[in-house]
Amino acid sequence: MLQISPMADREEEARRLSALDISGDARLLLMTEGQKELGAVAVRLEEKTLYLLSFRTSEGADLLSAAPDAESAFLFDTLMRSAASFGETHGAERIETAFPDRFDFFRQRGFDIEGDRAVAPMSLIVHYL
Repeated sequence: MLQISPMADREEEARRLSALDISGDARLLLMTEGQKELGAVAVRLEEKTLYLLSFRTSEGADLLSAAPDAESAFLFDTLMRSAASFGETHGAERIETAFPDRFDFFRQRGFDIEGDRAVAPMSLIVHYL
């Protein structure tokens, strides 16, 4: 079963974020299946906005560096949706990211492009019944 959760080991999380050149109050959310890590998304929550900072495979490959194949697109999409759920749980009302080379990916999922940012209300991703 797939699971997405913030890293429990905060020292390892800080080391991995630093290696990505991400500082501040960012969190690294891991996607796992059993004990196997499949990927990670780095996020930062500032006021009511969740910023998507980095998408990686378990091997550390940047999911944003090339047009995703079917498996990478699934991983990318699942990480993005899980990050949105994390943000909504922590009070975010908006998602924002700055990956101009992947704006088509975000646009296909309903994001608006505002200058050098892709933005969306949290309700685009997180729905309640």
